[in-house]
Amino acid sequence: MLSEIQDEIDNARQEAELLREYADFLDSAAKSEDSRYKLLVLDENLKMWVSIEASMKNSKNMLPQEIKNNLTKLSKYVEQVTISKGVDMTDNYYKSLADINRQISEGLMESVNANLAQQEAYHLARCGLDLSEASKTGDKTQLVQALDSNQRLWVLIKTLMQGQKSRLPQETKDNLTKLADYVAKNTIKLGQCLDNIDQKMLGSFININRQIAEGLLGHR
Repeated sequence: MLSEIQDEIDNARQEAELLREYADFLDSAAKSEDSRYKLLVLDENLKMWVSIEASMKNSKNMLPQEIKNNLTKLSKYVEQVTISKGVDMTDNYYKSLADINRQISEGLMESVNANLAQQEAYHLARCGLDLSEASKTGDKTQLVQALDSNQRLWVLIKTLMQGQKSRLPQETKDNLTKLADYVAKNTIKLGQCLDNIDQKMLGSFININRQIAEGLLGHR
């Protein structure tokens, strides 16, 4: 599940970058006298939107259904304008297509970030509950699995915080990175003492997950 979340983030970022890039190309095509260049830009922009529309039908797409519906409608609009107007479309149509690209690029990342926060909050809470349950039952196998899942989640969070495109304040990213390091270091310690588990440290893991999950949902 964590790898799927990362894949969705990467795909959305690539789409957002392409949208911005082709917005610039459309601006350039509007000023060009070269019909072949205009046709190339319009064709590539249309292909991109056809690809976006196809991705909206993917069951693994984490965008809300309303947004997927709106993007599908926009794809139809781009297709209709591009095919009906072609290279002879007026500057206003070029501007309209470019503006759509830029606005959707920004909105796409905002929506993905919001859904990412919700997904992270869910997994943090889930891992916290698994740790709590394993602590109560005393099942070593269950505890090892819970510790491993929790550590992998925090590795993902640290990776996201170190990404250049994270829009979180630097102080927040630094704090989450420190928490990830704390979890990684002490998970090893806990794993080495399964027969005499440090309940205080295990409790700190559970509290960290709960507090960060609440914070993510409160600021998504």
